[in-house]
Amino acid sequence: MIKNNYSMAAIMAAMFWGSGASANNIVYIEQAGSSNTVTITQIGSTNRVGNSGLNNQSKITGGNNTLTASQTGDANILDYTVTGSGNTITKTVTGDTNQITFTCGDGTTACTTVTSNMTIAGDLNTVTSTIKGTNISNTLSITGDSNTVTQTILTSNSTSTITILGDSNNFTSSMTGASAGLGHTLVAAVTGTSNTHTVTQSGTVNTTVNVTTTGNSNTVSVTTGN
Repeated sequence: MIKNNYSMAAIMAAMFWGSGASANNIVYIEQAGSSNTVTITQIGSTNRVGNSGLNNQSKITGGNNTLTASQTGDANILDYTVTGSGNTITKTVTGDTNQITFTCGDGTTACTTVTSNMTIAGDLNTVTSTIKGTNISNTLSITGDSNTVTQTILTSNSTSTITILGDSNNFTSSMTGASAGLGHTLVAAVTGTSNTHTVTQSGTVNTTVNVTTTGNSNTVSVTTGN
C-alpha cells in the first residue's frame, strides 16, 4: 500500500526496472503522511524492500522523510520501519544475499531528524539497526563478505560511524541511557578478518569511544557508563 503520489511514481519505476533486468524483485511500501520522497532502484533477481517473512515490513509514518534505497545483486533484503518526521535514510547494497533490517523509533517514541547512511559492498553481510529518539546520526560502511553488524541506539543525539574493510567481522554496538544531553559518540574503523568488537555505552554521562584495529582475529570489548 502506497500513500504518496510522488513515492508511487518512483517505486513503480523501480519495480518495472527490476522486473526488466530479472524477475522476482519485490517492493512493499506502506506510507502515511505528507512530503515524503521515496526512491528505490533494484537490479538483479529476488531483491526485496519488504520481507514477507516479517509481515511485509517496510513502512514510513510521518512527514518530510527521504528514503533512497538501491540494491544490486541477488536475494538482497532491505526491511525497514521509519516513524516520525525529517528523516533521511540512504541505503546502498551491492552483492548477493545481504540483509538489512532498519528500525527507527517505535510505537511510542518519534524518530525525528535521524540521518542514517549505509553502504555495503560484498556478499552475505547482515546489518541490524535499531534507532530510537531524535537527532541521531548513524553511518555505516562495509566492504567485504560475511560481516555482521548489530547496532542499538536508544540515546538521543548519539552518533555512530563504523567502517569495516574485510571479511567475517562481528561488530556489536549499544548506546543506552539518558547521557548528559549530548549523547554518546562512537567512531570505529576495522580492517582485517574474523575480528570481534563489542562496544557498550550507557549511563548519564556523555561518552566517546574511538576504536581502530588492523589485523585478524582480534577481540575488542569496550564498556562505558554503568
